[in-house]
Amino acid sequence: MANYLVGSDIGTSGAKSVVMSEDGRILGSAYQEYPLITPRPGWAEHEPEWYWDAVADTIQASLTQAGIDPGEVRGVGISAFSPACILVDRQLRPLQNSHIWMDRRGTAQADWVREHIGVERATGRSANPIDPYYASIKFLWERDQRPELYKKTYKILTAADYVTMRLTDVAVTDYSNASLFGVGSDIVNRCWDTEVIEEMGLDPDKFPDIYPCEAVIGEVTAAAAERTGLKKGTPVVAGGVDCNAAYVANGAIHAGDLSIAMGTAGCIGYLHDEPKFSENMITLVHNADSRHMYVTLGATVSCGALTRYFRDNFAQMEKHTGSLLGIDEYEIMNLEAARVPVGSDGLITLPYFMGERTPFWDPLARGVLFGMSLAHTRGHVYRSFLEGATYALYQNFLQMRSGGAQLNYPMVLTEGGAKSALWRQIVADVFDIPVAYMADSKGAPAGDAVLAGVGVGLYKDFSVVEDWVNFSSCHQP
Repeated sequence: MANYLVGSDIGTSGAKSVVMSEDGRILGSAYQEYPLITPRPGWAEHEPEWYWDAVADTIQASLTQAGIDPGEVRGVGISAFSPACILVDRQLRPLQNSHIWMDRRGTAQADWVREHIGVERATGRSANPIDPYYASIKFLWERDQRPELYKKTYKILTAADYVTMRLTDVAVTDYSNASLFGVGSDIVNRCWDTEVIEEMGLDPDKFPDIYPCEAVIGEVTAAAAERTGLKKGTPVVAGGVDCNAAYVANGAIHAGDLSIAMGTAGCIGYLHDEPKFSENMITLVHNADSRHMYVTLGATVSCGALTRYFRDNFAQMEKHTGSLLGIDEYEIMNLEAARVPVGSDGLITLPYFMGERTPFWDPLARGVLFGMSLAHTRGHVYRSFLEGATYALYQNFLQMRSGGAQLNYPMVLTEGGAKSALWRQIVADVFDIPVAYMADSKGAPAGDAVLAGVGVGLYKDFSVVEDWVNFSSCHQP
Protein backbone atom coordinates (compact mmCIF):
# COMPACT_ATOMS: atom_id res chain seq x y z
CA MET A 1 0.00 0.00 0.00
CA ALA A 2 1.40 3.42 -0.99
CA ASN A 3 1.67 6.46 1.27
CA TYR A 4 0.68 9.94 0.13
CA LEU A 5 0.34 13.32 1.83
CA VAL A 6 -1.70 16.44 1.03
CA GLY A 7 -0.62 20.00 1.72
CA SER A 8 -2.46 23.25 1.09
CA ASP A 9 -1.26 26.83 1.44
CA ILE A 10 -3.61 29.82 1.63
CA GLY A 11 -2.01 32.96 0.23
CA THR A 12 -3.11 36.55 -0.04
CA SER A 13 -4.01 36.11 -3.71
CA GLY A 14 -5.03 32.45 -3.87
CA ALA A 15 -4.57 28.93 -2.53
CA LYS A 16 -2.46 26.04 -3.79
CA SER A 17 -2.66 22.34 -2.93
CA VAL A 18 -0.40 19.39 -3.71
CA VAL A 19 -0.49 15.64 -3.46
CA MET A 20 2.98 14.38 -2.53
CA SER A 21 4.42 10.88 -2.48
CA GLU A 22 6.36 9.64 0.53
CA ASP A 23 9.65 10.31 -1.29
CA GLY A 24 8.81 13.95 -1.96
CA ARG A 25 7.54 13.80 -5.55
CA ILE A 26 4.65 16.14 -6.39
CA LEU A 27 2.07 14.00 -8.19
CA GLY A 28 -0.69 16.57 -8.46
CA SER A 29 -1.05 20.30 -7.85
CA ALA A 30 -3.60 23.03 -8.42
CA TYR A 31 -3.95 26.75 -7.75
CA GLN A 32 -7.02 28.95 -7.47
CA GLU A 33 -7.10 32.74 -7.18
CA TYR A 34 -9.50 34.94 -5.23
CA PRO A 35 -9.77 38.73 -5.04
CA LEU A 36 -8.77 41.17 -2.33
CA ILE A 37 -11.43 43.44 -0.86
CA THR A 38 -10.18 46.95 0.02
CA PRO A 39 -13.35 48.84 1.05
CA ARG A 40 -11.43 51.73 2.64
CA PRO A 41 -7.82 52.94 2.68
CA GLY A 42 -5.83 50.68 4.97
CA TRP A 43 -8.46 47.91 5.02
CA ALA A 44 -7.86 44.52 3.42
CA GLU A 45 -10.35 41.65 3.58
CA HIS A 46 -11.36 38.28 2.17
CA GLU A 47 -14.55 36.28 2.51
CA PRO A 48 -13.57 33.28 4.69
CA GLU A 49 -15.42 30.85 2.45
CA TRP A 50 -13.05 31.80 -0.37
CA TYR A 51 -10.31 30.02 1.57
CA TRP A 52 -12.38 26.89 2.01
CA ASP A 53 -13.63 26.83 -1.58
CA ALA A 54 -10.13 27.35 -2.98
CA VAL A 55 -8.57 24.69 -0.75
CA ALA A 56 -11.36 22.18 -1.33
CA ASP A 57 -11.31 22.71 -5.10
CA THR A 58 -7.52 22.49 -5.38
CA ILE A 59 -7.31 19.38 -3.19
CA GLN A 60 -9.92 17.73 -5.37
CA ALA A 61 -8.12 18.77 -8.56
CA SER A 62 -4.76 17.62 -7.19
CA LEU A 63 -6.13 14.20 -6.24
CA THR A 64 -7.64 13.81 -9.71
CA GLN A 65 -4.38 14.82 -11.37
CA ALA A 66 -2.37 12.45 -9.15
CA GLY A 67 -4.71 9.57 -9.94
CA ILE A 68 -4.27 7.97 -6.53
CA ASP A 69 -6.60 6.25 -4.11
CA PRO A 70 -7.63 8.92 -1.54
CA GLY A 71 -7.67 6.15 1.04
CA GLU A 72 -3.86 6.08 0.77
CA VAL A 73 -3.50 9.72 1.88
CA ARG A 74 -2.01 9.47 5.37
CA GLY A 75 -2.35 13.07 6.47
CA VAL A 76 -3.24 16.65 5.57
CA GLY A 77 -1.46 19.87 6.53
CA ILE A 78 -2.64 23.46 6.04
CA SER A 79 -0.68 26.72 6.14
CA ALA A 80 -1.69 30.29 5.42
CA PHE A 81 -0.58 33.87 5.54
CA SER A 82 -0.88 35.12 9.09
CA PRO A 83 -2.30 36.76 11.06
CA ALA A 84 -5.96 37.11 10.20
CA CYS A 85 -9.08 37.74 12.24
CA ILE A 86 -12.06 35.49 11.53
CA LEU A 87 -14.84 35.28 14.09
CA VAL A 88 -16.99 32.14 14.14
CA ASP A 89 -20.09 31.38 16.17
CA ARG A 90 -20.86 28.14 18.00
CA GLN A 91 -22.19 26.62 14.79
CA LEU A 92 -18.71 27.37 13.32
CA ARG A 93 -20.16 29.90 10.88
CA PRO A 94 -18.12 33.03 10.01
CA LEU A 95 -19.56 36.26 11.40
CA GLN A 96 -17.63 38.75 9.22
CA ASN A 97 -15.06 39.05 6.50
CA SER A 98 -11.54 38.03 7.39
CA HIS A 99 -9.35 41.06 7.93
CA ILE A 100 -5.88 39.97 6.99
CA TRP A 101 -2.28 40.77 7.90
CA MET A 102 -2.31 43.72 5.46
CA ASP A 103 -5.26 45.38 7.21
CA ARG A 104 -4.32 48.41 9.34
CA ARG A 105 -7.68 49.54 10.74
CA GLY A 106 -6.84 48.90 14.40
CA THR A 107 -4.52 51.88 14.99
CA ALA A 108 -6.65 53.31 17.82
CA GLN A 109 -6.74 49.92 19.56
CA ALA A 110 -2.95 49.59 19.31
CA ASP A 111 -2.58 53.06 20.82
CA TRP A 112 -4.95 52.10 23.65
CA VAL A 113 -2.86 49.03 24.51
CA ARG A 114 0.34 51.10 24.60
CA GLU A 115 -1.26 53.67 26.87
CA HIS A 116 -3.25 51.46 29.25
CA ILE A 117 -1.20 48.26 29.43
CA GLY A 118 2.22 49.54 28.46
CA VAL A 119 4.76 48.35 25.97
CA GLU A 120 6.86 46.29 28.38
CA ARG A 121 3.93 44.36 29.83
CA ALA A 122 2.14 43.91 26.50
CA THR A 123 5.19 42.67 24.61
CA GLY A 124 7.19 40.95 27.36
CA ARG A 125 5.74 37.50 26.75
CA SER A 126 4.67 37.85 23.14
CA ALA A 127 8.10 39.04 21.90
CA ASN A 128 6.20 41.01 19.25
CA PRO A 129 5.36 44.71 18.86
CA ILE A 130 1.96 46.29 19.43
CA ASP A 131 0.51 46.89 15.98
CA PRO A 132 -2.74 46.56 13.97
CA TYR A 133 -0.99 43.77 12.07
CA TYR A 134 -1.50 41.32 14.95
CA ALA A 135 -4.67 39.29 15.45
CA SER A 136 -5.38 40.35 19.04
CA ILE A 137 -5.43 44.03 18.01
CA LYS A 138 -7.79 43.15 15.15
CA PHE A 139 -9.98 41.35 17.70
CA LEU A 140 -10.03 44.48 19.87
CA TRP A 141 -11.27 46.46 16.86
CA GLU A 142 -14.12 43.97 16.38
CA ARG A 143 -15.07 44.26 20.04
CA ASP A 144 -15.09 48.05 19.88
CA GLN A 145 -16.68 48.56 16.47
CA ARG A 146 -18.98 45.53 16.17
CA PRO A 147 -19.85 44.53 19.75
CA GLU A 148 -22.85 42.50 18.60
CA LEU A 149 -20.54 40.23 16.59
CA TYR A 150 -18.06 40.03 19.45
CA LYS A 151 -20.82 38.76 21.76
CA LYS A 152 -21.74 36.04 19.24
CA THR A 153 -18.12 34.96 18.80
CA TYR A 154 -17.24 31.43 19.87
CA LYS A 155 -13.62 31.55 18.65
CA ILE A 156 -11.30 33.90 16.79
CA LEU A 157 -9.38 32.03 14.07
CA THR A 158 -6.68 32.67 11.51
CA ALA A 159 -7.02 31.70 7.84
CA ALA A 160 -5.27 28.34 8.33
CA ASP A 161 -7.36 27.65 11.43
CA TYR A 162 -10.56 28.32 9.49
CA VAL A 163 -9.80 25.78 6.78
CA THR A 164 -8.58 23.22 9.32
CA MET A 165 -11.91 23.76 11.10
CA ARG A 166 -13.84 23.20 7.87
CA LEU A 167 -11.98 19.93 7.38
CA THR A 168 -12.43 18.64 10.93
CA ASP A 169 -15.16 20.66 12.72
CA VAL A 170 -12.50 21.49 15.34
CA ALA A 171 -11.75 25.17 16.02
CA VAL A 172 -8.14 25.32 17.24
CA THR A 173 -4.86 26.99 16.32
CA ASP A 174 -1.19 26.00 16.25
CA TYR A 175 1.97 27.30 17.96
CA SER A 176 3.07 29.21 14.86
CA ASN A 177 -0.20 31.03 14.14
CA ALA A 178 -0.74 31.69 17.85
CA SER A 179 2.56 33.59 17.90
CA LEU A 180 1.08 36.15 15.51
CA PHE A 181 -1.83 37.01 17.76
CA GLY A 182 0.81 39.26 19.33
CA VAL A 183 -0.30 40.78 22.63
CA GLY A 184 -1.78 37.99 24.74
CA SER A 185 0.47 35.26 23.35
CA ASP A 186 3.18 33.68 25.52
CA ILE A 187 5.64 32.56 22.85
CA VAL A 188 8.14 30.78 25.12
CA ASN A 189 5.55 28.74 27.04
CA ARG A 190 3.38 28.21 23.92
CA CYS A 191 0.17 29.33 25.64
CA TRP A 192 -2.12 32.34 26.05
CA ASP A 193 -1.22 35.08 28.51
CA THR A 194 -4.71 35.16 29.98
CA GLU A 195 -3.93 37.97 32.43
CA VAL A 196 -3.00 40.37 29.62
CA ILE A 197 -5.94 39.20 27.50
CA GLU A 198 -8.29 40.03 30.36
CA GLU A 199 -6.56 43.40 30.91
CA MET A 200 -7.37 44.19 27.26
CA GLY A 201 -11.02 43.48 28.05
CA LEU A 202 -11.14 40.36 25.90
CA ASP A 203 -12.54 36.98 26.88
CA PRO A 204 -9.78 34.31 26.96
CA ASP A 205 -12.39 31.62 26.26
CA LYS A 206 -12.87 33.11 22.79
CA PHE A 207 -9.24 32.28 21.95
CA PRO A 208 -8.71 28.83 20.43
CA ASP A 209 -6.78 26.03 22.11
CA ILE A 210 -3.16 25.83 20.91
CA TYR A 211 -1.40 22.73 19.59
CA PRO A 212 2.06 21.90 18.21
CA CYS A 213 2.12 22.46 14.46
CA GLU A 214 2.57 18.76 13.68
CA ALA A 215 -0.01 17.50 16.20
CA VAL A 216 -2.99 15.63 14.78
CA ILE A 217 -6.00 17.68 15.91
CA GLY A 218 -8.81 15.90 14.08
CA GLU A 219 -9.98 13.94 11.08
CA VAL A 220 -11.63 14.80 7.79
CA THR A 221 -15.40 14.80 8.32
CA ALA A 222 -17.91 13.17 5.99
CA ALA A 223 -19.00 16.57 4.65
CA ALA A 224 -15.40 17.67 4.05
CA ALA A 225 -14.60 14.33 2.41
CA GLU A 226 -17.43 14.80 -0.07
CA ARG A 227 -16.29 18.36 -0.83
CA THR A 228 -12.56 17.66 -1.21
CA GLY A 229 -12.34 14.08 -2.44
CA LEU A 230 -10.35 13.05 0.63
CA LYS A 231 -11.30 9.96 2.60
CA LYS A 232 -13.41 10.43 5.72
CA GLY A 233 -11.21 9.92 8.77
CA THR A 234 -7.95 11.15 7.17
CA PRO A 235 -5.82 12.74 9.93
CA VAL A 236 -5.34 16.53 9.84
CA VAL A 237 -2.48 18.26 11.68
CA ALA A 238 -2.70 21.67 13.34
CA GLY A 239 -0.75 23.44 10.56
CA GLY A 240 1.32 26.61 10.54
CA VAL A 241 2.30 29.91 8.95
CA ASP A 242 2.98 30.05 5.20
CA CYS A 243 6.53 31.42 5.20
CA ASN A 244 7.56 28.71 7.65
CA ALA A 245 6.05 26.05 5.40
CA ALA A 246 8.06 27.45 2.47
CA TYR A 247 11.20 27.43 4.60
CA VAL A 248 10.65 23.75 5.44
CA ALA A 249 10.20 22.87 1.77
CA ASN A 250 13.50 24.55 0.97
CA GLY A 251 15.44 22.83 3.72
CA ALA A 252 15.52 25.68 6.28
CA ILE A 253 15.17 23.59 9.44
CA HIS A 254 18.40 24.31 11.37
CA ALA A 255 19.46 27.22 13.58
CA GLY A 256 21.08 29.91 11.44
CA ASP A 257 19.30 28.99 8.22
CA LEU A 258 18.25 32.14 6.34
CA SER A 259 15.62 32.56 3.65
CA ILE A 260 13.43 35.15 1.92
CA ALA A 261 9.91 34.35 0.78
CA MET A 262 9.24 36.86 -2.02
CA GLY A 263 5.48 36.59 -2.17
CA THR A 264 2.88 39.36 -2.02
CA ALA A 265 4.73 40.38 1.13
CA GLY A 266 8.46 40.00 1.62
CA CYS A 267 9.51 37.83 4.54
CA ILE A 268 13.16 37.40 5.51
CA GLY A 269 13.59 34.96 8.34
CA TYR A 270 16.34 33.17 10.21
CA LEU A 271 15.94 30.21 12.53
CA HIS A 272 17.17 29.98 16.12
CA ASP A 273 16.59 27.58 18.98
CA GLU A 274 17.30 30.05 21.79
CA PRO A 275 14.54 32.40 23.01
CA LYS A 276 16.49 35.54 22.12
CA PHE A 277 14.29 38.10 20.38
CA SER A 278 14.96 41.25 18.35
CA GLU A 279 13.15 44.50 19.03
CA ASN A 280 10.67 45.62 16.36
CA MET A 281 10.97 42.34 14.47
CA ILE A 282 8.31 39.63 14.17
CA THR A 283 8.92 36.50 16.21
CA LEU A 284 7.07 33.26 15.69
CA VAL A 285 7.40 29.59 16.40
CA HIS A 286 8.77 27.61 13.45
CA ASN A 287 6.61 24.88 11.90
CA ALA A 288 9.57 22.49 12.08
CA ASP A 289 10.29 21.33 15.63
CA SER A 290 7.59 23.68 16.87
CA ARG A 291 8.20 22.75 20.48
CA HIS A 292 11.68 24.32 20.42
CA MET A 293 12.47 26.34 17.26
CA TYR A 294 11.81 30.02 16.55
CA VAL A 295 11.91 32.27 13.50
CA THR A 296 12.87 35.92 13.70
CA LEU A 297 11.18 37.55 10.77
CA GLY A 298 11.56 40.81 8.94
CA ALA A 299 8.34 41.31 7.04
CA THR A 300 7.60 44.04 4.51
CA VAL A 301 4.02 44.65 3.49
CA SER A 302 4.72 45.09 -0.24
CA CYS A 303 7.13 42.90 -2.20
CA GLY A 304 5.47 40.94 -5.00
CA ALA A 305 2.46 43.18 -4.35
CA LEU A 306 4.40 45.96 -6.12
CA THR A 307 4.99 43.93 -9.28
CA ARG A 308 1.38 42.75 -9.34
CA TYR A 309 0.20 46.34 -8.90
CA PHE A 310 2.41 47.40 -11.81
CA ARG A 311 1.17 44.53 -13.97
CA ASP A 312 -2.49 45.17 -13.25
CA ASN A 313 -2.34 48.93 -13.79
CA PHE A 314 0.41 49.58 -16.35
CA ALA A 315 1.10 46.34 -18.22
CA GLN A 316 -2.14 45.32 -19.90
CA MET A 317 -0.29 44.79 -23.17
CA GLU A 318 2.17 42.41 -21.51
CA LYS A 319 -0.67 40.46 -19.92
CA HIS A 320 -2.35 40.09 -23.30
CA THR A 321 0.88 39.20 -25.11
CA GLY A 322 1.87 36.72 -22.43
CA SER A 323 -1.46 34.93 -22.60
CA LEU A 324 -1.25 34.70 -26.41
CA LEU A 325 2.33 33.39 -26.48
CA GLY A 326 2.32 31.37 -23.28
CA ILE A 327 4.97 33.63 -21.72
CA ASP A 328 4.96 34.87 -18.13
CA GLU A 329 4.05 38.56 -18.36
CA TYR A 330 6.46 39.30 -15.51
CA GLU A 331 9.34 38.01 -17.62
CA ILE A 332 8.38 40.45 -20.36
CA MET A 333 8.50 43.27 -17.83
CA ASN A 334 11.84 41.96 -16.49
CA LEU A 335 13.35 42.20 -19.99
CA GLU A 336 12.41 45.87 -20.11
CA ALA A 337 13.78 46.50 -16.60
CA ALA A 338 17.04 44.67 -17.36
CA ARG A 339 17.90 47.35 -19.94
CA VAL A 340 17.83 49.98 -17.18
CA PRO A 341 21.12 50.67 -15.31
CA VAL A 342 21.59 49.55 -11.73
CA GLY A 343 20.04 52.20 -9.50
CA SER A 344 17.36 53.06 -12.08
CA ASP A 345 19.16 56.29 -13.01
CA GLY A 346 18.43 57.78 -9.60
CA LEU A 347 14.75 56.80 -9.39
CA ILE A 348 14.04 55.60 -5.85
CA THR A 349 10.93 53.75 -4.68
CA LEU A 350 9.85 53.75 -1.06
CA PRO A 351 7.70 50.59 -1.17
CA TYR A 352 5.23 51.46 1.60
CA PHE A 353 2.10 51.24 -0.54
CA MET A 354 0.04 49.73 2.31
CA GLY A 355 1.99 51.04 5.30
CA GLU A 356 4.93 49.08 6.64
CA ARG A 357 5.67 46.44 9.22
CA THR A 358 9.27 45.77 10.29
CA PRO A 359 11.21 47.69 11.34
CA PHE A 360 9.01 50.84 11.29
CA TRP A 361 5.55 49.57 12.24
CA ASP A 362 3.89 52.55 10.60
CA PRO A 363 0.40 51.83 9.23
CA LEU A 364 0.20 55.33 7.74
CA ALA A 365 3.40 55.13 5.69
CA ARG A 366 2.77 55.38 1.96
CA GLY A 367 4.69 54.65 -1.21
CA VAL A 368 6.87 57.27 -2.87
CA LEU A 369 8.54 57.48 -6.28
CA PHE A 370 11.36 59.96 -5.76
CA GLY A 371 13.57 61.51 -8.39
CA MET A 372 11.30 61.23 -11.41
CA SER A 373 12.39 63.06 -14.54
CA LEU A 374 11.31 63.15 -18.16
CA ALA A 375 14.22 60.81 -18.91
CA HIS A 376 12.72 57.99 -16.87
CA THR A 377 10.76 55.29 -18.68
CA ARG A 378 8.30 52.64 -17.62
CA GLY A 379 11.23 50.21 -17.34
CA HIS A 380 12.89 52.55 -14.84
CA VAL A 381 9.75 52.50 -12.69
CA TYR A 382 9.52 48.71 -12.74
CA ARG A 383 13.20 48.24 -11.89
CA SER A 384 12.90 50.83 -9.15
CA PHE A 385 10.05 48.79 -7.67
CA LEU A 386 12.31 45.72 -7.57
CA GLU A 387 15.17 47.68 -6.01
CA GLY A 388 12.97 49.47 -3.47
CA ALA A 389 11.40 46.22 -2.24
CA THR A 390 14.88 44.67 -1.97
CA TYR A 391 16.27 47.54 0.11
CA ALA A 392 13.30 47.28 2.47
CA LEU A 393 14.22 43.63 3.07
CA TYR A 394 17.90 44.54 3.38
CA GLN A 395 17.13 47.03 6.15
CA ASN A 396 15.69 44.13 8.15
CA PHE A 397 18.70 41.96 7.37
CA LEU A 398 21.04 44.62 8.76
CA GLN A 399 19.07 44.69 12.01
CA MET A 400 19.22 40.89 12.30
CA ARG A 401 22.97 40.84 11.69
CA SER A 402 23.63 43.70 14.11
CA GLY A 403 21.98 41.62 16.82
CA GLY A 404 24.68 38.99 16.49
CA ALA A 405 22.67 36.37 14.59
CA GLN A 406 24.83 33.51 13.31
CA LEU A 407 23.63 33.02 9.73
CA ASN A 408 24.15 30.20 7.26
CA TYR A 409 24.74 31.06 3.59
CA PRO A 410 23.69 30.97 0.82
CA MET A 411 20.41 32.70 1.53
CA VAL A 412 17.60 30.77 -0.13
CA LEU A 413 15.01 32.74 -2.13
CA THR A 414 11.51 31.37 -2.55
CA GLU A 415 8.02 32.24 -3.80
CA GLY A 416 6.89 34.10 -6.92
CA GLY A 417 9.29 37.03 -7.01
CA ALA A 418 12.26 34.66 -6.79
CA LYS A 419 11.41 33.29 -10.24
CA SER A 420 12.99 36.42 -11.72
CA ALA A 421 16.73 36.01 -12.35
CA LEU A 422 16.98 39.80 -12.53
CA TRP A 423 15.42 40.21 -9.09
CA ARG A 424 17.58 37.44 -7.59
CA GLN A 425 20.72 39.22 -8.81
CA ILE A 426 19.47 42.51 -7.35
CA VAL A 427 19.05 40.76 -3.98
CA ALA A 428 22.58 39.30 -4.14
CA ASP A 429 24.04 42.69 -5.03
CA VAL A 430 22.18 44.68 -2.38
CA PHE A 431 22.77 42.15 0.42
CA ASP A 432 26.33 41.44 -0.74
CA ILE A 433 25.95 37.73 0.00
CA PRO A 434 25.41 34.65 -2.20
CA VAL A 435 21.81 33.64 -2.82
CA ALA A 436 20.35 30.39 -4.12
CA TYR A 437 17.11 29.39 -5.82
CA MET A 438 15.35 26.15 -6.60
CA ALA A 439 13.36 26.35 -9.84
CA ASP A 440 11.63 23.11 -8.90
CA SER A 441 10.94 24.23 -5.34
CA LYS A 442 7.98 22.37 -3.99
CA GLY A 443 6.87 25.45 -2.07
CA ALA A 444 4.77 25.96 1.04
CA PRO A 445 2.16 23.26 0.24
CA ALA A 446 4.94 20.65 0.18
CA GLY A 447 6.16 21.98 3.53
CA ASP A 448 2.62 21.40 4.80
CA ALA A 449 2.68 17.85 3.45
CA VAL A 450 5.97 17.22 5.29
CA LEU A 451 4.40 18.62 8.46
CA ALA A 452 1.56 16.13 8.07
CA GLY A 453 4.03 13.34 7.43
CA VAL A 454 5.89 14.07 10.65
CA GLY A 455 2.61 14.38 12.55
CA VAL A 456 1.29 10.98 11.49
CA GLY A 457 4.66 9.27 11.96
CA LEU A 458 5.49 8.71 8.30
CA TYR A 459 8.73 10.68 8.83
CA LYS A 460 10.75 10.54 12.04
CA ASP A 461 11.59 14.27 11.76
CA PHE A 462 11.97 17.14 9.31
CA SER A 463 15.46 16.16 8.11
CA VAL A 464 13.81 14.21 5.30
CA VAL A 465 13.65 17.46 3.26
CA GLU A 466 17.44 17.75 3.12
CA ASP A 467 17.54 14.99 0.52
CA TRP A 468 15.21 17.00 -1.72
CA VAL A 469 17.07 20.32 -1.77
CA ASN A 470 18.68 20.94 -5.16
CA PHE A 471 19.57 24.52 -6.08
CA SER A 472 19.02 25.28 -9.76
CA SER A 473 20.86 28.60 -9.70
CA CYS A 474 23.15 30.58 -7.43
CA HIS A 475 23.98 34.28 -7.69
CA GLN A 476 27.14 35.87 -6.39
CA PRO A 477 27.10 39.56 -5.48
